[in-house]
Amino acid sequence: MYNLIADILKYGLVLVVYMFIYSVIKLIYLDITDTRRMENSLVGAIAYLKTITIGKNLKYKLFDSYGIRENSVVGSSKKCDVYIKDPYMSKENTSIFLKDGAFYIQDLNSTNGTYVNDKKLTAAPKRLKDGDKIKMGELNFVFVDPYEMA
Repeated sequence: MYNLIADILKYGLVLVVYMFIYSVIKLIYLDITDTRRMENSLVGAIAYLKTITIGKNLKYKLFDSYGIRENSVVGSSKKCDVYIKDPYMSKENTSIFLKDGAFYIQDLNSTNGTYVNDKKLTAAPKRLKDGDKIKMGELNFVFVDPYEMA
């Protein structure tokens, strides 16, 4: 009887150790893929969003900046060009696009809206300038256009 209990505990312990090793490997893999995704978003970026949300206890990974190309969709869906796992951000929250040499931002009917310089966006696209403050979900960003700065 004691041998049976000892065997069950032994195999149970082995199972717990394997589950721990699996979860560690999974976390490392997810961290590497998130970092690669962020680095890839900066390759070929024309402008970028600089994160200014500081001091919040967020339950998801947030990078310092996110690259913006000629036409980028920002949202909480992995299909978006700029993917941020913010629970207060819509799947396709905002579109930032280049038109006639200037960047524009447009809210994509998001639940919580998109704000530029503390003003809620309407349906019409709004021209972005270097240094504009953008709020999406619970996050704040500064729009940086290096070509406008020059």
